[in-house]
Amino acid sequence: MKALVNFLSLLIFFLFNQSFSQEINFQKGNFSDSISINKNIPDLAKQVINVYKDQNLANYKDNLFRLKLVAKEYSSITTLLRETCQATYNDSISNRGVGFAYRVYANTMNNNPKDKTDFASEFKNQFYKVYNSLDEKNQVTAEMYYDRNLSELKTVFYDKLKSIENKTKISTEEAIEVCRAYCSYNTFSSTLVNAKEIITNIANQKYIIDENILLTMSDGGTISATLVRNKKIDTPKPVVLMFNIYAGADLSTCKDIATRGFIGVIANPRGKRLSNSNIEPFEHDANDTYEVIDWISKQSWCNGKIGMYGGSYLGFTQWSATKKMHPALKTIVPQVAVGAGIDYPMQNGVFMSYMLQWIHFVTNNKLIDLKEFNDERWEKLNENYFKKGIAFRDLDKLDGRPNEIFQRWLNHPNYDEYWQKMTPQKEEFSKINIPILTITGYYDDDQLGAMHYYKEYMKWNKSNNNYLLIGPYDHFGAQGFPLAELIDYKIDEAANIPIIDIVFDWFNFTLKDGKKPEILKDKVNFQLMGANSWKHVPSIDKMSDDKFVLYLNKSNNEGKFILQNEKNGNTIKQIIDFKDRSFMPKYSKISYCGFDMLQPEKLPEQPNMIVFESEPLTDDLAITGAAIANLEFTCNKKDVDIAFQLYEKTPDGKYFALSNNLARASMAKDNTKRNLLMPGKKQNILFENNFMACKQLKKGSSIVILLGINKSQSWQINYGTGKDVSDESILDAEIPLEIEWTGNSYFAIPISRK
Repeated sequence: MKALVNFLSLLIFFLFNQSFSQEINFQKGNFSDSISINKNIPDLAKQVINVYKDQNLANYKDNLFRLKLVAKEYSSITTLLRETCQATYNDSISNRGVGFAYRVYANTMNNNPKDKTDFASEFKNQFYKVYNSLDEKNQVTAEMYYDRNLSELKTVFYDKLKSIENKTKISTEEAIEVCRAYCSYNTFSSTLVNAKEIITNIANQKYIIDENILLTMSDGGTISATLVRNKKIDTPKPVVLMFNIYAGADLSTCKDIATRGFIGVIANPRGKRLSNSNIEPFEHDANDTYEVIDWISKQSWCNGKIGMYGGSYLGFTQWSATKKMHPALKTIVPQVAVGAGIDYPMQNGVFMSYMLQWIHFVTNNKLIDLKEFNDERWEKLNENYFKKGIAFRDLDKLDGRPNEIFQRWLNHPNYDEYWQKMTPQKEEFSKINIPILTITGYYDDDQLGAMHYYKEYMKWNKSNNNYLLIGPYDHFGAQGFPLAELIDYKIDEAANIPIIDIVFDWFNFTLKDGKKPEILKDKVNFQLMGANSWKHVPSIDKMSDDKFVLYLNKSNNEGKFILQNEKNGNTIKQIIDFKDRSFMPKYSKISYCGFDMLQPEKLPEQPNMIVFESEPLTDDLAITGAAIANLEFTCNKKDVDIAFQLYEKTPDGKYFALSNNLARASMAKDNTKRNLLMPGKKQNILFENNFMACKQLKKGSSIVILLGINKSQSWQINYGTGKDVSDESILDAEIPLEIEWTGNSYFAIPISRK
């Protein structure tokens, strides 16, 4: 759930910037009013263009086209947008709608309109010229750009300008942020009114639209909904439904559904958009989805078949909808599904600081609050929490805004009835009688949630009608648009598949008796990184044919630790002083499952982690699944939050990040209740709920595991007193944690030698 960027947001803000830093002269007086801003921002953009570099080609092209647009180099924009698409998605053909608003604006300005009237006329000509060259799916993408709030764009730009107003020199990054914000504000302030008029006219010709549906639930709560139907279709059709808490771009998404041959309906949880109910994420969705589906099924335009799709929170709501099966619900496609109480707002029992940021994102207003979500205040808040050592329960007070939902969630630290009532449990999974397509990624922050539902379904449901699709995707990519490059890792060509098209192929298969998507050759379909191929097997167990079991041990070299294939009598002692806040983990604006680099030349500095390395492999093999940690240790506390990371060390000495795992020891056996440790007594704890990765390893590579204790601003800190961890603080850290790992501790890594 960490990468909560919706489709529209990503189209407009492709990637966070990672640029080559260099200082640029900045004169405050040149930006004091709108006239001087419009005169001097283009000059600032030209300065940046002259010095800007970035090793990430997608970032570079994305920033460059915006800088060139601000610099009024209009003739270059169409080519740069095509290159940006190619670098970002490895496809410049099927994504031709990306960048539409900037392309049309650039084409208009390139023809030198004389005045506002001339601009409006030329803009209309260019809009239709480009729009009519696109297929229907890309036309919808083009329209999405104009689902913008101009006042928000203005605020973002002036806030960026204000942040540097007292400086005489600014970094390249700061200059790019200002130019990007200006690019958006200037483009849409010039075009938004005209574009919305054109889009309304197009919509009136193509669709039947109702954005004002307000449904009253049986308990009096209300749900807002949007409906789009194709005007050319006058017979009942299958309905594709999304239950979307990120209200704002619902109309465009419904149009996309309609262009693909279905009736589009998007409902928003209580309190969002037109609803005046309280916004209480997760709590009512199981009942509300059932009643929304029931209402849809009774409409004249519905043929009685309803499917659901969507990612993150929208993946969660699909599983909520199956808690009480409605006969009209025929299939679901949960993508990167949040596991409420499983991996959000806590992961394996450990609450995350991000939860408060997300709560404000979705509850500050009836849509979403992107401005606050992207505010640097959250980074500073988490830093203050860490440095001050306050109780995690006081994070909202440190923010200056006590939050009822934040406190409510903290009051349910176990996977108790509060969380369980939201989604199917145990035997309830056996009653799910529809085909399911589960989609997630190796670098999806919500992989644990997605796989929780998948594994529980497979455990309790005997029909085996749940297909799994997983590859090297982040939280966004697995929702429909895989990125060609994840930070510094360029995914295999075979992995670059059109996931959103696969979703609708699935709907054609399940709702219209069409052909099953070609890639789903078996029940489990996974992309093997480094092999440029897909593997297809009937179950997760069949992904591997062996296990690589590695025990912890000391090396003969002082200070070195190794992984070996036999138990040993050695112990490894680790001391963690929770009072010492001299080191704080590095924060990165863009990361995947906690990794800010997937192919680092050296391991990141982590003083609380011990590095263990295996002998080089004597043969090629593939890691094909999630590692299991069976750890034997003695410690002087009643609880610990244990972290481990899995890397490949390549023959040339570089690293490849595979999985990043965190779990509370007292909840590893049973997440519904806490089983405290006995200080001074040897413990043996099995950690099974870990991230999956699949990668081909070459002969000469080594397995590297970093094992240690969580001490980070991104997570609740467990001081080990046995009290509610949310109430512990640095005052409980008088005695350092002492933990001694034994040589009976091992990691079992599923592998395939085929």
